[in-house]
Amino acid sequence: MKRKQIFPIQSIELEKLSTKQLLGRLQRLRQCEESLELSDRDNIDLSGCIEFKQSQEWLEAFRDVKQILSLREHIPKKSQSLH
Repeated sequence: MKRKQIFPIQSIELEKLSTKQLLGRLQRLRQCEESLELSDRDNIDLSGCIEFKQSQEWLEAFRDVKQILSLREHIPKKSQSLH
């Protein structure tokens, strides 16, 4: 199964996304491979998408999502609020 491509998004556009969408993006970023050197792929897609955690684009995208999520209100799941 092929992973959905992740493209860089400006912070102003990220702020418009819902918390659920941001968490989904964070999860997809975490699924990226570490680096090209550790990858078993023969070719790289040069379409501008983020593919490796050791790239500057990945680091910036991860930082931006985490920063925006840190400003959002945390609402515990129902199972967490029963404790």
